[in-house]
Amino acid sequence: MDYEKIVSIINKVLGNSSHQRIDLDSHLVGPGSEIDSMSLVQICLALEEEADKINASFDWTSEKAMSQLNSIFKSPRSLCDHFNKQVERCS
Repeated sequence: MDYEKIVSIINKVLGNSSHQRIDLDSHLVGPGSEIDSMSLVQICLALEEEADKINASFDWTSEKAMSQLNSIFKSPRSLCDHFNKQVERCS
């Protein structure tokens, strides 16, 4: 998945609930983030659906993913990189 696609997915999930549009380097968690926990879960579910479309998997619930939570969700860029690594392992 390319970076623009993940930003598009995130903005689609957020809809009008975010006061500003998310870009590639926006903070997804922590200080300065406008994304609440429910939106974060919805983003992960949308990424699971994207992975299913290409017969891959995106497991954001694993112990490893949860231990890396802050780094995975640091920005759309880091989330995209993590997504692509998981998809590559499935290929």
